[in-house]
Amino acid sequence: MKLVTSIESEGQIKLDLKDKKILTILSKDVRTPISKIAKDAGLSRDAVNYRIRLYEKLGLVQGYRTIINIARFGFENYHIFILLNKPSKEDENRIIDELVSLSFIRAILKFSGKYDLELAIIARSIKEFESYLDLICSICSKYLSNYEIIIITKYYHTSTFPKNFLNTKEKVQNKRKTDKKYKIDTKDFTILKIIANDARIPVYEISRKMNLSPDAVSYRLRKMLDAGYISNFVPAVNYSMIGYNVYAILMNIRHYNEKQEAGLQTFFKTDNNILWAVKTIGKYNLLFYVSAQNPTAVYETISNLRNLFPDGIRDYEVLIAYEEVKYSYLPEIIFNK
Repeated sequence: MKLVTSIESEGQIKLDLKDKKILTILSKDVRTPISKIAKDAGLSRDAVNYRIRLYEKLGLVQGYRTIINIARFGFENYHIFILLNKPSKEDENRIIDELVSLSFIRAILKFSGKYDLELAIIARSIKEFESYLDLICSICSKYLSNYEIIIITKYYHTSTFPKNFLNTKEKVQNKRKTDKKYKIDTKDFTILKIIANDARIPVYEISRKMNLSPDAVSYRLRKMLDAGYISNFVPAVNYSMIGYNVYAILMNIRHYNEKQEAGLQTFFKTDNNILWAVKTIGKYNLLFYVSAQNPTAVYETISNLRNLFPDGIRDYEVLIAYEEVKYSYLPEIIFNK
């Protein structure tokens, strides 16, 4: 899931190559030291700080988030796409307010297209998910026209910006050393709460808030990264500020073998417009997000995918995302035993 917009902003921002270099680095890890960003971008520390503050002031960057791997906490990802039967604005707002209040709903997006809403839900089991689904259906009640459930089973690709925006070659990154035996404790949970919606907060500030030494905080952050509890630290971006729209594409492709799946994964990593792509179970077996300046680019991606799977695409739906109502980077339900 990606941020669409949460802060009102006017117009678009024009970026030069230095800006794109800075944003490229931030998109990979917002905790990268300013000194390293300055060196890689060929600017002074003051110039980098000024540009980053400008991104924030203009609403291009709307915060810095810590991406939590909910699978390490024993949860699975479910998505529900909902079509409502023309509720009044008042009833629509009531429905959305009630859905926002539910701790098991991680994200809510509004769409234009076949479906009106996408709900990202986390649950420990299919039985638990079923109880959540019943509650959602009850909240939508008479306005629920139709819904589609998909279960995420594999991640193919995730990025903050599409390749056509950054226009940079993907560098091969060293795989992080894993330490799956590490078990987080209450102090780790407190660190997660602090950095969930403020991923650039300095270690010394976390240290001061927790009465721990900076070395102890750094150690715990490193261990949570190595153990996979933390996936990444990323900027929350308002794509409209750079002239881009976000599209969600639900697709059904005929059964593909291991070799074809490897080709599919390469496609998602190299296509110019892809933000995020996953394998799913349900009516649709693929869900991916495209960020593009016009519909033509979206259908270029779909056309290229058709070339990869001639006669293999059974069905697909293109939805235009126009508002992100909710995105919880650290859902409270994780803390409920």
